[in-house]
Amino acid sequence: MAPPSEKKQKSLTSFFTPKTVNGLAAAFQKQSQSPIQSTATQEDESLRKRQREKPSDEPDDRNTNGAKKTKIENKPQPDVDLTSSARADRFLHTEYPNGSAEHNSKGDDNADVDAETRRINQELHRKFVKKLGHPDAMAGRWGGGKSEPAGDDDNAEGEDDDDEPPPPSKTKKKGSKTGKLTPMEIQFLDIKRKHMDTLLIMEVGYKFRFFGEDARIAAKELSIVCIPGKMRYDEHPSEAHLDRFASASIPVHRLPVHAKRLVGAGHKVGVVRQIETAALKKVGDNRNAPFTRKLTNLYTKGTYVDEVGELDHQPESGAPSGGYLLCLTETKAKGWGTDERVDVGIIAVQPATGDIIYDNFEDGFMRSEIETRLLHISPCEFLIVGELTKGTEKLVQHLSGTSTNVFGDRSRMERVPRSKTMAAESYSHVAQFYAHKVQQASRDDKASALLDKVLKLPEPVTICLSAMINHLKEYGLQHIFDLTKYFQSFTTRSHMLLNGTTLESLEVYRNSTDHVEKGSLFWALDKTHTKFGRRLLRKWVGRPLLHIEQLQARLQAVEEMLSKQSTAPVEQLEKLLVHTRGDLERSLIRIYYGKCTRPELVSVLQTLQRIGTQYARMDTAADTPFDSSLINDAICAIPRILPSVTSHLEKINYRAAQEDDRYGFFREEHQNEDIQDHQMNIAHVEYELDQHRVVAAEKIKKKSVEYVTVAGIEYLIEISNTDIKHVPASWAKVSGTKKVSRFHTPEVIRFTIERDQHRESLAAACDKAFKDLLAAISSDYQPLRDAVSALASLDCLLSLAKVAAQQGYSKPTFLQDDTEPTISIQNGRHPIAEHTLESGYIPFTTTLAHPAPLAHLITGPNMGGKSSFVRATALLVLLAQIGSFVPADAIQLTLCDAIHTRAGARDNLFAGESTFMVEVSETARILRSATPRSLVILDELGRGTSTHDGAAIAQAVLQHVVTEIKCLTLFITHYQNLARVAEGLDAVKNVHMRFTAEKGDDGDEEITFLYEVAEGVAHRSYGLNVARLARLPRKVLDLAAEKSSEMEHGMRTRRLGGAARMLTQAVSSNGTADHLDQLIASVEQL
Repeated sequence: MAPPSEKKQKSLTSFFTPKTVNGLAAAFQKQSQSPIQSTATQEDESLRKRQREKPSDEPDDRNTNGAKKTKIENKPQPDVDLTSSARADRFLHTEYPNGSAEHNSKGDDNADVDAETRRINQELHRKFVKKLGHPDAMAGRWGGGKSEPAGDDDNAEGEDDDDEPPPPSKTKKKGSKTGKLTPMEIQFLDIKRKHMDTLLIMEVGYKFRFFGEDARIAAKELSIVCIPGKMRYDEHPSEAHLDRFASASIPVHRLPVHAKRLVGAGHKVGVVRQIETAALKKVGDNRNAPFTRKLTNLYTKGTYVDEVGELDHQPESGAPSGGYLLCLTETKAKGWGTDERVDVGIIAVQPATGDIIYDNFEDGFMRSEIETRLLHISPCEFLIVGELTKGTEKLVQHLSGTSTNVFGDRSRMERVPRSKTMAAESYSHVAQFYAHKVQQASRDDKASALLDKVLKLPEPVTICLSAMINHLKEYGLQHIFDLTKYFQSFTTRSHMLLNGTTLESLEVYRNSTDHVEKGSLFWALDKTHTKFGRRLLRKWVGRPLLHIEQLQARLQAVEEMLSKQSTAPVEQLEKLLVHTRGDLERSLIRIYYGKCTRPELVSVLQTLQRIGTQYARMDTAADTPFDSSLINDAICAIPRILPSVTSHLEKINYRAAQEDDRYGFFREEHQNEDIQDHQMNIAHVEYELDQHRVVAAEKIKKKSVEYVTVAGIEYLIEISNTDIKHVPASWAKVSGTKKVSRFHTPEVIRFTIERDQHRESLAAACDKAFKDLLAAISSDYQPLRDAVSALASLDCLLSLAKVAAQQGYSKPTFLQDDTEPTISIQNGRHPIAEHTLESGYIPFTTTLAHPAPLAHLITGPNMGGKSSFVRATALLVLLAQIGSFVPADAIQLTLCDAIHTRAGARDNLFAGESTFMVEVSETARILRSATPRSLVILDELGRGTSTHDGAAIAQAVLQHVVTEIKCLTLFITHYQNLARVAEGLDAVKNVHMRFTAEKGDDGDEEITFLYEVAEGVAHRSYGLNVARLARLPRKVLDLAAEKSSEMEHGMRTRRLGGAARMLTQAVSSNGTADHLDQLIASVEQL
């Protein structure tokens, strides 16, 4: 019988020995019981050796599904290296170098003590190796006691997402370190190294998984669990103790939701899918290799079109972006400093709708032209070609570099280099891209003209176009440039261009308080029912018309919609728009890209069929119930799509399409030969399976057998356990209970494999047929898109008609082009404020005309309504030129070619410009750009510097705009001397905002604002009244009132002294007419 010490030794051995390494216990037992025959140095070397691979004859107990414990062999196994790790080395006990000699010298009495000490040390070492994580041991524990052959890293059912470490390769690729990564992880690493800027989502069975740093990012953005592991992809020594990548996972059906969230957060997302199925893999050449995987989809903010839902929703922090991907390049043209000029080319693409905008222009050192285009387009992603100048770089970073930028959210940015020969290369590339289109368009004069226009784009735009084609190839969206019909120049002579400053100061797209859409002009006008109609209205608002014929046509259409709003045709149109679900414009471009789903396709076609059917009998203008040519043209474009839409719908099984059933999607008479062949093969195999029941019944001596399905496993033959003796040995038991057992015969296994192969081939054939159908529909993309655009126009016209139906709105009257510039408003109101103010808006009446009054010089108390008055005037002009009715009793005007504003006080830190520098720079741009047909608004010019300098600049600018440019001007000021100068200018009229001033009970002056415009000058600004409303401390207010009184008294005293001197000179013999004029002006000031 073994002594108690040996029993305890064996118990500890079985507890601390890792179960994944057989034979180590025997080695441990041998070393702990045998006498010491080697030196301590040899023991240390053996302890520090790392066991890199299992012996070839070592059994792998992890292949068993049960939790059986590994038996420990007691027979000695020579030359077994003990396993250690870097983390456990510092806990390893070692003897002195000459410990063996010391042991011999102390005699046999200490031998047992030393052996026991060494045994305990070895036990402690093994304990720490097991606890602290030797990689091989950790791999064994993390593997869950299971291992799979190479290639089965993820089974078809997705039951096991983890892979066993691959056996060590005898031939390693040079420069490739994979350590103990699984075949699937090595596969992931190969793809990741080619796309380091992409967050990869990898399909593994029934899950999508993230690895490494991607897993950490996904866990943060999606609020999912990240399992710790390697974060880096370069085998860094700091992660040498880790075997696996960090990982996170999501279910397959949640991929669209999570991918959309990651893209919305600004990441470039790639989806890696398994491109072979389990059944086909079993009969393929790579049956023992991992599933073949490939990067199938790439998404960014500007290229996300795989879902109907939009990414350009309005975030809490700002206004919605336009969903555009904008490519920008520039070269320095001439000059330095304030004289710097740059040549800029841009092209902006909205992949979700197919819109393409381009422009080539020269910009100054303020970069106001670039800013204007960026604010209009609102890109969500930038592609920068080459290096930008310092000023442009700072502007782009300022507008897009923060999460609360003017575009509403953080914008992505990518860069591509620009070579010296890029212009020639770009032209060659673009010409080659359109070569096949030129051949096709040779028979169509209109298409040929469009292609010729594209091929003759300016050089900077061609560079951007070439870069954009290459960029979108990565996402499979380059064919959007085939749609040359939708190339639009940003600057056209038919539209007014509102610069960025005007868009912000007039609050066209977002308000200036919290920078959201509510409270903006677009918000006040938007009564649309469809998403594509809303996008079109946004374009109308930002690009007012400049041709009076187009304006009259749009106004006539709105007026007719208004007059017939209770009639059947308008009510039917509104009902049709209300029931038009989904975004047809986006869905059509998804069909064009081949990314449309089956339920979405049938929904789009049915909607188009319903729209076309409603106007099926209206082929000409005479058939429509409207008189407006604009409405008739839109209605007549709709029924033209009905034949092609109906022919495509005839091929589709509606119910199967709505359920996304690929097998039953096509009606039987429209299935192609491949689908029918695979269906016949499947039917034949199922017939053979049914006939096989007779043979199976004979083998088990039964009259008949029936197949059962248990846990998703089909064609099981269920046999009572009492009759199991009749079951042939070749039958494979699949499952069972206490009473029955279930088997698969060899023939059933063969037939089911054959059937699964036919099923997967059928699925591929169905998918191909669906892609062919999408391609056929894409050939009709332009007429379908034209019909949707026509419906969008009707939606916008109906929206403007609803605005016109509001109380107090009237139709604007446009004067002929040969009339002198004129704006005349009777009882006009602010179109936004009247919706947001509970007390309503006080109407105003004003007239600007050439030659007089060409300009209004507006004075009045602080908070008296001066800025609101001038902005309301500009917004009424803007509304009129959109083609909308305006909130006024009447308005007459000539067309304005531009609206320029200089309002507010702000600095420009990104450009190193002070508040006053921004103020005078914007004024300089206005003076260069304004024409006699422009409307100019200048709000408190000169307030950013000293009184004398500010007043002098304001006076000079006022004189310049009314004598040199001769444009219609609204000029707000608090400078009293400027009002006196204006009286000497015939083209300038002094007006002020009315108010009343009374003494309150506390002795303070109380001001009541009347918000009415009247002639004359307001001689005081009453700033102390605003300070009182702002609740400054009483002591501060009293001191300010005292100082103000002292300064006013001193000013009056000086003026009296000056008047006395002038009077003396006037009555003396030296007095002249000028002295008399100055005396009169001085007396008026008093």
